[in-house]
Amino acid sequence: MAQTNAPWQGKSVLVVDDYLAVRKTVKELVNSLGMIPTEAENGLKAQEILKNKPIDLVITDLVMPEMDGFELTEAIKNDPALRRIPVVIISTHADAKYIFRALRLGADDYLTKPPTAEMVNTVLTRIFDHDW
Repeated sequence: MAQTNAPWQGKSVLVVDDYLAVRKTVKELVNSLGMIPTEAENGLKAQEILKNKPIDLVITDLVMPEMDGFELTEAIKNDPALRRIPVVIISTHADAKYIFRALRLGADDYLTKPPTAEMVNTVLTRIFDHDW
């Protein structure tokens, strides 16, 4: 259920994953928290959407065909028009080497699959709820 007056209410989120079931789950989670989801099945499709639609947050898988989550994160963070968009990696890979690489490339947070509403809510709070 959506958090009342949450700073992410009504913000757009791009959910990127090559598995439809995962996209559906993450879309339902962010929708239940008051965000407006859009989806892409890989990094290349995500880049097309990012060029044509205002997006406030990207949640992306790591391992995908065409362009993986590492490449997508790097592309977003190296593009002056997009670098302000927070990127959250969501992956089955919980190994520190994946997490460190993602963060080094500019990812703002890292979640392991399967995501829960509590996990997503915690990340959204870290990203959007700034009192400083």
